[in-house]
Amino acid sequence: MTKRVSLALAACLLACAALSGCFLFPNRPPVAIVAVHYNIDATDPMIVELDASGSTDPDGDAIVQYKWVFYDNFTILEPLAFSTVVAYPNLLVRCPSEGQYMLGLVVVDAQGLSSDPLAGIAVTVPHPMP
Repeated sequence: MTKRVSLALAACLLACAALSGCFLFPNRPPVAIVAVHYNIDATDPMIVELDASGSTDPDGDAIVQYKWVFYDNFTILEPLAFSTVVAYPNLLVRCPSEGQYMLGLVVVDAQGLSSDPLAGIAVTVPHPMP
């Protein structure tokens, strides 16, 4: 193989690697991960922080959207009191009363791929102090 053909083949492979969806390097969906932080507000044990900053993408793509699914009547406090679709991983919510609540999450990467739905995340309030 000549040097010119080798360089052309290498350039083609590099270009293919840079493009998502290439048959040699298919784009993979992100993985949603959630941590629940309790005792955020000492005066209100019903407030919890939902933290999806541990969500990852196996291709290194940025996570650009977090789609929260609430199966119960949470009140969103921050960042937007009216939306469960946000561009940042943390959401501050208030549970209506003591008990266990369920929620879910789907994350979307910069290439537009969505994670498998992460469902059945349990939030129990009030959570005992450690």
